[in-house]
This record gives sequence, structure tokens and C-alpha cells, in this order.
Amino acid sequence: MKKFDDLNGLLSGSDTAKMFFASLPDYVQGAVMRNSSRIDTEDELHRFAEKIMREFN
Repeated sequence: MKKFDDLNGLLSGSDTAKMFFASLPDYVQGAVMRNSSRIDTEDELHRFAEKIMREFN
């Protein structure tokens, strides 16, 4: 899996990550963006988003 510098790099460099991020609810997108420096792979993006959704449900 390709590693990027941060969330911005990931979203710029991966169409699938960009589509997944866009499909997330606003509150999850906000939490992901607040932790953008720690998210540098698609796997991390998916894991973090799923963690946030579990915490809020």
C-alpha cells in the first residue's frame, strides 16, 4: 500500500481514497481532517473512519 505524507497527499494521489472520504458523513470527515497528519495510507483512512463511526453509534 502506498504511503503519503498526510491526508492531503493521500486524497490528492488516490481516487479511491478521495471517493471513500467524500462518502463519509460530515462529522467523520471533520474528525479525519483534524487528524490529517496521522493518516497517510488508505488503510489508515478506513480504520480511523470506522473507529469514529463506531464511537458515535
